[in-house]
Amino acid sequence: MTDDPTAHLATRLADVLSQENEALARVDYAAAVALVPAKEAALMALTQGTAPPPAQLRRLTELATVNQCLLERAIAVQTDVVRMVARACAASRATTHYNRTGAASPCRRIEAFALSARV
Repeated sequence: MTDDPTAHLATRLADVLSQENEALARVDYAAAVALVPAKEAALMALTQGTAPPPAQLRRLTELATVNQCLLERAIAVQTDVVRMVARACAASRATTHYNRTGAASPCRRIEAFALSARV
């Protein structure tokens, strides 16, 4: 291991990006979000110095490219979930409900709810 501070900072950023990519790949968005402050701090520290060695720069570029793809996938998944919930809410409001005598009953307001999945 080298004593070069820039190399150390590049390694720290690579480690955080690897952890975030692993979390995104397993669809653990909470874990990925928890890494954002560490990623921002590592990136900020790295940008204050000189460029990292070429081999580390290539590795960071590879990790950042994978990270971008995984983040785009996560955004698409979350967008799909929001659309699905919105469509379900809109469909339930448009349906006419009837009581046991056959008369139309007033629509009841749907209470807010939260969706959570833990693996």
